[in-house]
Amino acid sequence: MAYDENQSRGRNTNSVMGDWVDRGPWQYWDTVTLLSGSALQATYNPFSVPIGQQNPAVSGQIKTKLQTNLTRGNQFPPPRCLLLMAIGFYFQSSMLKSDIDLILNSCYMEFKIDEKTFHEGFLWMFPAGAGLTGVTQNSGESVYTLGVPAPQNMRRYGDWAKYIAPLQQFSMTLTFGGGGVAAPTLTADSNMIVFLDGLTDRSVQ
Repeated sequence: MAYDENQSRGRNTNSVMGDWVDRGPWQYWDTVTLLSGSALQATYNPFSVPIGQQNPAVSGQIKTKLQTNLTRGNQFPPPRCLLLMAIGFYFQSSMLKSDIDLILNSCYMEFKIDEKTFHEGFLWMFPAGAGLTGVTQNSGESVYTLGVPAPQNMRRYGDWAKYIAPLQQFSMTLTFGGGGVAAPTLTADSNMIVFLDGLTDRSVQ
């Protein structure tokens, strides 16, 4: 089929938008380190400690992109922003099934933009749509994920996606226990990755 320039006018098919930004799909992630041996903290705040700073849960660990790709705590530097289309929680494949169960049964999440709560619920309400699946003949080997490892099985917001502007404050709070339920104690140290999926703007070079 021949290319018709007139058909492409008015469409946002190019990464360079009308206001001269590079807009496209993007994910921001952070890692929540949950230590074993004692009850978990009452609350954790993903996205509050950016890359290059000390991981408050691991002595001597400076966060790299293995832990997060956020460059500012709880906000995006201009012209970065996010049209938030999905939230996901991913349990690293080394986590024990019993520890995952404890987390899912005792934790809920609240996500705020400025001071308003836009998303909340148990973690199982926000499947990652990613992870390992398969079979093995090795004894004692297992892998568990939250939900089905396929992107279309995420909870996506479509027309109800929320916009987070550059420098606008956002926050996530994970709360363990409460209402007579004690925060759990995990069997092994664990890492849970939280990610925000959507569209972001970047400057055009």
